[in-house]
Amino acid sequence: MSLESFPALKRFFSSVIFDGDAERDLENTQKFCSDSGEGEVSKTLSDLRALLNQNELPIDEFGTEANRWFGEQSEARSWLESLISAFDSAAASGDSIKVLDSNGALLIEGDSVTAIKDLKVKGGSSDLKRGTLIKKI
Repeated sequence: MSLESFPALKRFFSSVIFDGDAERDLENTQKFCSDSGEGEVSKTLSDLRALLNQNELPIDEFGTEANRWFGEQSEARSWLESLISAFDSAAASGDSIKVLDSNGALLIEGDSVTAIKDLKVKGGSSDLKRGTLIKKI
């Protein structure tokens, strides 16, 4: 079976793994998990597990898509298993929700923000108007 059957994994190989050093594959995988949406991460992990369950791995395609070359099936399986463990450890450490402001800066508890547009408040009698300062979120 080819990597064409696993589109999320193919994108992951060509964008995250291809340009990086082999020694940094696990670190790059964890960075991918923290930077990407939960849906993309779960699709990639699902594709990775499905590929690993195949009897015959397309190790020649790894060379093309991931820029990694394997002489034997066992080497490729070992590498894929290490990627799965990197995904699992990133999922275990990234249980908290990350909230970003309109500029992409990470917001943490206690920050103050200014509303950039009018916001409707569920169950409230009034809206938050643009320019309202919200302290200690």
